[in-house]
Amino acid sequence: MKKILGSTKGALALALIVALSGVTAYGADTNSGTEAVSTQLEQTVPVLTYKEALEKAKSHSVDLRDLAKATDYLQDVKGDVWDRVGSFANPTYDYQQWVDDAVYAYSSSIYTTNSSLTKNKYTTKITNLMLEATLKSTFSSIVQNENNLELLKETSEIKKTLYEQGQKKYELGMISQYKLDQLKADYEESKVDVYQLEKTLEQMYTSLNDLMGESVDKAYTVEYNVEFEPYVLSVSMESFINASINSDYSILLKEQAVEDAKFTKNYLAESDNSSNKSKKYAYESAQRTLKAAKEDKGIAIRNAYVALQQAESNYNQAVADLTQAQADLKTSEVNYQVGNITELTLKQSQLGVTQKKIALEKIVYSYDMQVFAFKNSSLISSGSAEQE
Repeated sequence: MKKILGSTKGALALALIVALSGVTAYGADTNSGTEAVSTQLEQTVPVLTYKEALEKAKSHSVDLRDLAKATDYLQDVKGDVWDRVGSFANPTYDYQQWVDDAVYAYSSSIYTTNSSLTKNKYTTKITNLMLEATLKSTFSSIVQNENNLELLKETSEIKKTLYEQGQKKYELGMISQYKLDQLKADYEESKVDVYQLEKTLEQMYTSLNDLMGESVDKAYTVEYNVEFEPYVLSVSMESFINASINSDYSILLKEQAVEDAKFTKNYLAESDNSSNKSKKYAYESAQRTLKAAKEDKGIAIRNAYVALQQAESNYNQAVADLTQAQADLKTSEVNYQVGNITELTLKQSQLGVTQKKIALEKIVYSYDMQVFAFKNSSLISSGSAEQE
């Protein structure tokens, strides 16, 4: 079963266009005025997709630029060594050996440079994944909060109606002052909720612009389509875990740390008088760290898969809840047409459907993030199903 969530238009962008256009609709002109604003919005505010935002964020990332500069520097060092030695192959260090100090100087330089290039490559991969995860989270949060904002506005309108009705009831002596104060407090609280979420969205857009290197007041329409489709393992869990660990950049970094400790322990200059015991201990410690990291990562991957299955179950329940809410709304519409319920009661039923839709969308966006992390285990912290 697939569920696709469409794009959303930024509330800040819409407010900006309305303010600039000065369009005001009255009576029969309401639809034409709204269409004019909508058309102008589409023509003026550019659409921003996740792919475009990711390209901008990667170009703007200070961390990625620093890593790229580090790679360039190491390549220059590699070239210098090649010019002096005529080779850049790592020396043999599978067994302990002492070599001439001059040989050790250039050989250790070759090994260190190669090791640094390898670690820099893995760190770059992790940084890219984390940036993708951050952007996905930001996009989904913006979409969900814009939907939540519409829900809060609808809720506030209902509470406003209840308060206005309460004022009339109070004048007729049908409710107490205490009850009227409660209705007023509920309405005022709903307005505060709307205001606070609007400000939260402003902050989110500001953070997104900063992430992409755009100006703070840059306006655009966010487009983020998410599809729900249950994730199915094509291999056994053991095979999946082994494959994930073998390609997990955090594990690969620890494997390189083992190799570094092994080189330090086995490849020695003739003038080296340092303790062999400490080097052996460092090597064995790195091996233990790697072994524990692999075991913890295996547990984390299993937990992440269980979390996926739980999310799928929650999704199915949310679909059932939405279906029930939609059925209740149809009943309310019939009752409203025959005069059994008020328009306010109908609106409350409509609000119930909106709430269930938002609850479903939250699961879909969360599931999308979980699947992304599950496919890229470097984002899963060891021993848990949470993202780092």
